[in-house]
Amino acid sequence: MKLMAISIILFICMSVFQGCINSNSDYEKIIVIGETDAINGVYDPSIEYDKHGTGWMTYSTVKAPEYVSTHIAKSEDHGQTWTFITTINQAINGTIMMNNDSELQGVWRHEVSTLVNDPSDSGKEWKIFWHKYFTIPPYDVEKRLFQYGWIAYKYAHTPEGPWSDEIALFGSGFFPLEPFNTLYNLSGFHPDLAENIVYSEPGSLLFNDTLYLSLNAHSIIDGNNIGKTILIKSNDHGNTWEYVNTLLEPQDVEAYNGIYFTGSSLVKEKNRLFLLACPENPNNGIKHHLGTCIFEFEDIDKGLLQRDANDTVILHKYIALSLISGGQSDYDEQNIYGGIVLPQHNYLELPEFFQIYNTKISIV
Repeated sequence: MKLMAISIILFICMSVFQGCINSNSDYEKIIVIGETDAINGVYDPSIEYDKHGTGWMTYSTVKAPEYVSTHIAKSEDHGQTWTFITTINQAINGTIMMNNDSELQGVWRHEVSTLVNDPSDSGKEWKIFWHKYFTIPPYDVEKRLFQYGWIAYKYAHTPEGPWSDEIALFGSGFFPLEPFNTLYNLSGFHPDLAENIVYSEPGSLLFNDTLYLSLNAHSIIDGNNIGKTILIKSNDHGNTWEYVNTLLEPQDVEAYNGIYFTGSSLVKEKNRLFLLACPENPNNGIKHHLGTCIFEFEDIDKGLLQRDANDTVILHKYIALSLISGGQSDYDEQNIYGGIVLPQHNYLELPEFFQIYNTKISIV
């Protein structure tokens, strides 16, 4: 989730945005039963079903402007209702000591989680990956200190927990800065990744005993934010990782009025594999997330999406918005009632600005 929206002043007159609503939508707002810690709503859904047909959804809770935490909910009716279970990652106040002995006061945020079931990894059958980073007052988009951040990881035997301690998994180049470190410098995995300074928005999938992660990868070139979507994989339950390929380049998003794709998810339906990605254009102001594009894999083990003779990525399906901005969606083929779950920004229900919707749309 891009927290630009958190910085939007909450007293904006609702009538200004009334014309942005698509009244023809049949999307259904998800209300997480028992959720009490999301004053400004919920976002960043990741859904995964177990072998018994029980659905689990991790999501971000937002208490603007400072706090974003990771919670998990449960569904016994294929996505019709969701009930809060527990907090996995709690946003907390923190202090960073700088090299000049000055201190930075701020908050550790936990965003854009992805949940995956790895049933043959005993004691670690459930895994969660997310972006953890430090932010400082006034907590707007310019005050996110990604140099103090990383892709983090936890595991558990069951989704209810207890969850392991956090593992700082992937950093990027020189980041995170001291005194923090990660198990891996992902930017050192391959020359394709060498210029990347931030990784975020992970998506996960277990397929044929291989664990895949898609990630947004960002570099700054000539002052421009260059965003790509990459794929890595692990053949040993996440103990070691290797780079597979770059899935989406900036030119792939031009047809969808974006600058780069964000909010990646990896999903399976009828043994076909897909990438979900949201066109993003931060220059569009409040209308910066532009729905969900769905692309089918030609070969996930090689990190290849289906493309035409001109090397243009083939759009399998587009999930339109019913509100003004959103689209970092996820899906599980057992989510029969809810279908694809679509997060959106709802300016008409402030302060509950962040919301998740059942689209009741499948992929295939």
